[in-house]
Amino acid sequence: MIYTEKLEVKEIISDHWLSKLIGKPAYFLQTISNSLDQRYFPKGSIFMWSKIPVNDIEKLIYFQKLGFYVVNTNIQLSLSKKIESRNNFNIRFAKPNDELQVRGIAKNSFQYDRFSKDPNISSEIACKIKEEWAGNFFLGKRGNWLIVAEQHSKIVGFLQLIDKDHDAVIIDLIAVDVKSRGKGIAKEMISYAYKNCLKKNDIMKVGTQIENKLSVELYLKLGFRFNSASYMLHMHK
Repeated sequence: MIYTEKLEVKEIISDHWLSKLIGKPAYFLQTISNSLDQRYFPKGSIFMWSKIPVNDIEKLIYFQKLGFYVVNTNIQLSLSKKIESRNNFNIRFAKPNDELQVRGIAKNSFQYDRFSKDPNISSEIACKIKEEWAGNFFLGKRGNWLIVAEQHSKIVGFLQLIDKDHDAVIIDLIAVDVKSRGKGIAKEMISYAYKNCLKKNDIMKVGTQIENKLSVELYLKLGFRFNSASYMLHMHK
């Protein structure tokens, strides 16, 4: 959906999948300028999200005046070297019959993502979003690979990946079952992905919430390097 004004084209992209889960029309504001006005927003009760660099305080203030608020701060990191792992778990690509267990882990593993931190989105809906997000891989709707960690014939973690622009592989979702954390499972899944999903000269990228201390520490320990940071913005009306 395209809205225009004198200065610039504004891209407001409808997200039908998220709309069904949230229960009202959802949109991603892709192109941002300080000349944007609420007149260009879709009418009625809507949810809209966007992101801006953390150093653009002027734009942040402007968008807060429009009704947006910061739900979290996301940092982007990248990795360009191989990771050595101990191979203590059975790490493999997912099979169709893994879906139920992967959905269960996704549903109960996220507390720092933008949906969970939004006071206007219930915890039930936030959990459902992550469950369906992971489930979309098995429907062929999201992700190029999904890797699982298995122990005693039970899935204890998963890693969902996207092939981005043929030169970078993006960690889209990663989660480990609560009872299995602290054992190096995330490291082993990332190592497996680096060996089996990246081509020569590819890099791996990931975004995580700055308040997710354990996640940030893990990526830095594995050799990821900081690239940038963004404010994640939500608006409900």
